[in-house]
Amino acid sequence: MLHSLLELTTEEMTPNAPYGCQTYKDLLTMLQSMTAEQLDCTPTVYDPDADEYYPITTLLTASDTNDVLDSDHPYLSF
Repeated sequence: MLHSLLELTTEEMTPNAPYGCQTYKDLLTMLQSMTAEQLDCTPTVYDPDADEYYPITTLLTASDTNDVLDSDHPYLSF
């Protein structure tokens, strides 16, 4: 049975389980469930097409000239 991340408590989240992340609130819930050691790791994204891992280096916000995202929409870059 699928649960939304906001319905899961920290105790219910298990290591290496794939949880969906649809919003920054979901991401925050996931981050809050991590151990101190995991939080010290470099944020990383996996590209399945290239079978490569990339470190996230920057948190940016979209400008008002961005044609895809709304102005001030946060996004991660590598």
